[in-house]
Amino acid sequence: MIKSVMIIGGYGKVGGNIARQLIQSTDLQTLIAGRHLAKAQMFCQQIGANAFPVKIDVENQKSYETLLQADLVIMCIDQKHTNLVQYCLKHDIHYMDITADFVFLKQVEQLKPMARQSSVVLSVGFAPGLSNLLAKQLKKSMKIVEELHITILLGLGELHGVGAIQWLVDQMNQSYSIKKNGITQTVKNFTGKKTTYFNRLGKRSSYLFNFSDQHTLQRKMPNSKVHTYLTFDVEWVNRMLAVLHRLNITSLLQYKWVKHGLIKVVQGWQNFSSGSDICAIKVEALNKDNNQVNEVNQVWYANNEAMITASVTSLVVQKMIQSPLPVGIHHLDELFCLDDLFQ
Repeated sequence: MIKSVMIIGGYGKVGGNIARQLIQSTDLQTLIAGRHLAKAQMFCQQIGANAFPVKIDVENQKSYETLLQADLVIMCIDQKHTNLVQYCLKHDIHYMDITADFVFLKQVEQLKPMARQSSVVLSVGFAPGLSNLLAKQLKKSMKIVEELHITILLGLGELHGVGAIQWLVDQMNQSYSIKKNGITQTVKNFTGKKTTYFNRLGKRSSYLFNFSDQHTLQRKMPNSKVHTYLTFDVEWVNRMLAVLHRLNITSLLQYKWVKHGLIKVVQGWQNFSSGSDICAIKVEALNKDNNQVNEVNQVWYANNEAMITASVTSLVVQKMIQSPLPVGIHHLDELFCLDDLFQ
């Protein structure tokens, strides 16, 4: 039975929204955790009597004993290793993660033998998460799916959290592997332009991006081509980033001072952006039959991507309270369908 939940990064943008929703919708003791105890204390004072501050540093294993206060840990920051996940599994603590970093998720998947009494849920949030569920639902409407395209649209008018900005900037100069024309190829983030039409916004230039959903879905669809693209609501920004890539200017992001400077610029620029807080996921499934291209698609629109990630997480926690989830390590779409969470 889950009586207490610890949200690591709980005073951040996404973690704070998760905490607020859980306090409103459950009776769980909510532990707001992070490296800065003063920030956790201040946040707890804002959100209610059932929130308690906890200090923990994911890089310091000596601080992991505080995890024993929780029945469930929700991780809202990116990690470089699985030490904390292993500690949770060793002590039969349930674990949930919102990261979009597939390299880290693969490392967690290797811990399956350690999951004796714990339920681990990965790919929880907007993308991955909601994107996986939309793809799963769309697949049911087409018997054979040769290509599956997922386009993630983010609004530049939303005040994104530092962690989200840092992850996007970190990825901008990185390469990854995808399946193209039956062959595994290496591609660079924000290349491979595709034009995606959103009926509320019009056409947007979208580019390949290393969200983890395409990798987990590809394993379930070995004979299909599965790609995830990223675009922003302000079209000139999409085109500008593509030009910077072609000119190889993004290679400067290998220098920490350049990367940190860009993160600061993006944080400040959000206050003056002409964009909105809209976000969307468009999933398109295609096949060819008798030289004819058949396509079905589905679009999910919302406002405030951080809030949607928090909502998905909160709903999964409520499901865990109502009924225990299977022991083991699972991605969200392996446990739920879209209608299970959003009726």
